[in-house]
Formats: sequence, C-alpha cells, structure tokens
Amino acid sequence: MAQWPQFITQSFNSALAIDPTGKDESVFHGPYTRLLYSLFSLDGPYEIAPRYKFQGAQDAFELTTIFLVEPQRHPVFFIEVRPSASLPYDSKREEADNQMRRRVRDLRVNLTIPVLYGVSAFGTRLSFYRYDTGSQVLTPEQILVHPTRLTDVAPADRWNCDVLQADGAQRLREVVEQVKQMCARI
Repeated sequence: MAQWPQFITQSFNSALAIDPTGKDESVFHGPYTRLLYSLFSLDGPYEIAPRYKFQGAQDAFELTTIFLVEPQRHPVFFIEVRPSASLPYDSKREEADNQMRRRVRDLRVNLTIPVLYGVSAFGTRLSFYRYDTGSQVLTPEQILVHPTRLTDVAPADRWNCDVLQADGAQRLREVVEQVKQMCARI
C-alpha cells in the first residue's frame, strides 16, 4: 500500500469495495478530493474544483470527472477520473487520451506557470501528462491513427502507476511538489 495517511488509503479501499466491478467512477470522487486536499492543503491558495463532463451519443452518455487545481483561477494541475473497468478497452483509453489533450488545449490560455501537469486516472491507475508552455510540447507523445491498421493510440502501459502503490504515490508527490515550486515563483 501507498505511503498515504490512513484516511486516504481507507477512502480508496472503501471505493474499491463499494464497486468491485470497477464500472462506477463516482466512487472515486471522494478519495481523489481528499487526496488533492491532502497534497495541496486546505489552508493554501489552491482550490480543488470538480467539473463534470458528459460525453457520447444520446443513448450512451459517459460522465468524466475533472478535478482542477486552481490558485486565483489559474489552472496548475488536473486529474480526470474514469472507471477502472474501462482501462482494458482501446477505445476508452483513446477517449481518455483525447480528452486529456483537449483539456490541455483549453487550459493553456490561462496558465501562469511554465509547465502544466495532468493525470488521467482509470480508478487508481495513473498516466501522467506534461505540457511545457515554452516549447508547447505535450507528453506523452500522441500516437496517430493509421488509415488502414488498427492502432492502439493510447497503450495500457501508459497507466503504469497505481496511486495505492509506493511508486505511484511517490510519482504523484513529485509532480505536486514541482507544481507547488512553480506556483511559489509567480
């Protein structure tokens, strides 16, 4: 298990127990809210703003939850949460990757820091995105669709960290620390 305070770990474990099939992303709203407030603090300048987006055709709506961290209404970090059961599906990973790229394009106009970090989460599995304002480079690099071959444009191994494992917790902490350092300079 991760190096999180017990209340954070317990919150994620409760979410996993409530939805053993992994089809309901909403069970992670509380855990990610608690985690972000734990990382960014209730007392500081950061506001955690959940946003909800409906996607898909009229007969098959899918809700995507975005947790946006904003000091003084300028985005500095975000997490998009999707149900863990969707991770094995190429199309769901492609949707998640496309949504992350669209989100960066929308948020970059209000940036006051040199790098915007975003995390795509399928349940507790994390993929990290980094946008550099100077070079305008977004990583991971986009894999383009081939005109005749089925291409996995968002390989599952991009979600190679688990927030409940030590390496995933450490990577998330490092990113948040970099964000805080950038914010301290503005």
